[in-house]
Amino acid sequence: MENKKSIRTLLGMSQENLALLLQVSRSQIAMYEVGKRGLPLHAIEKLTTLLTVLQKESLNVETAKSISIHEQNFLKQLILKNEHQQLLVNKKIMSLEKKQNALDSSKKIISHLIENKNITTNNELVILKSIATKIDTKIVQNNSNQLLQLQLKKEVLEYEYKLLKLTSQPLEEMSNLQKKRNKT
Repeated sequence: MENKKSIRTLLGMSQENLALLLQVSRSQIAMYEVGKRGLPLHAIEKLTTLLTVLQKESLNVETAKSISIHEQNFLKQLILKNEHQQLLVNKKIMSLEKKQNALDSSKKIISHLIENKNITTNNELVILKSIATKIDTKIVQNNSNQLLQLQLKKEVLEYEYKLLKLTSQPLEEMSNLQKKRNKT
């Protein structure tokens, strides 16, 4: 009895509409649902056809679900790739900052030696000034430009990560809803 009502519920029809479609009376549908009467052969054939169509549509929905699972896996791969790239960029930034700190320390030492004229000779003073100029050039040319590029890349990757997460959330929510439906 409950199974027969669920067939009508699956089809999304009232007893009256199902009766019209199957070319039987509404009372015949009601008696069929409570198990007091069977349906004529032509009505059973039409009901079978309707359930077959419903099953095919259900398969199409399952195919769409598997596509969204494929999309979800693809997004997860993109997120992992993004996280890896962020780690690499952070490593490079740390390395450049370390080099920058080392150059700054060298510059301070050389500045101290240049200021302390008692320790250095004129020849050493020329060499120290030459080294100081090279350090200034390295700081300006290499580290500043590279550091700026890496910081921009880091910001882009962080923004991309947020977008990927936002995109994957609706798919994950849909997947979780589908899992809950399948459990019930």
